[in-house]
Amino acid sequence: MRKLAVAVLGAVLLSAGAPAKKAADAPGKAEKAEAFSLPDLDGKQVKLEDALAKGYVVLNFWARWCSSCKEEIPQLAELMKSPGADKASFIGVNVGDAADKAGKFAAKFKYPYAVVLDKDKAVAKKYGVMGLPVTMIIAKDGRIVFRGSRPPKTFDFSK
Repeated sequence: MRKLAVAVLGAVLLSAGAPAKKAADAPGKAEKAEAFSLPDLDGKQVKLEDALAKGYVVLNFWARWCSSCKEEIPQLAELMKSPGADKASFIGVNVGDAADKAGKFAAKFKYPYAVVLDKDKAVAKKYGVMGLPVTMIIAKDGRIVFRGSRPPKTFDFSK
C-alpha cells in the first residue's frame, strides 16, 4: 500500500510540473471550455460567457499554499503585455481557500487581474485540474487553445 501511495504522489508531482502545451495541438478537436459563474472577492458573480464576449480568457488556477503559484504572478503580469491582451480577460481562480484568506493573499502579492473563488473546487474539477498552478487560454469561441502548468511567455491575443 505504501508503494502505491508513493507512486501516486510521484505521478501527481510529475504531472503538476509538466511542460506547457497548446491544447489545440492535441489530436482531434480542441477541448471546449465549460460554462461557470463564480463570485469575485467582492461577491459579484463572474461568468465565463461574459468574459468571452470581450475576447480571449486566461484562467489561472491557484491556491495560497502553492509556492509555484506565487512565482508565476509576474509571468502572468508579463503575459498581460502581449499583443491584443487589452482585449482579453485575465481571471485568477482560487481553488479551495476561504474568501478572506484568498483576498489577503491576492492583496499581498498584488494580483494584477480579477480573482474569483472556487471554494468547493467544482470548476477546477470540471476543467480537470489535478495539481496547481494551471493556466488555460480560452478563445472567444470557447475552445481551450492553451493549457499548462505555467503560462506561456507570450501569446498573440489579437488573432
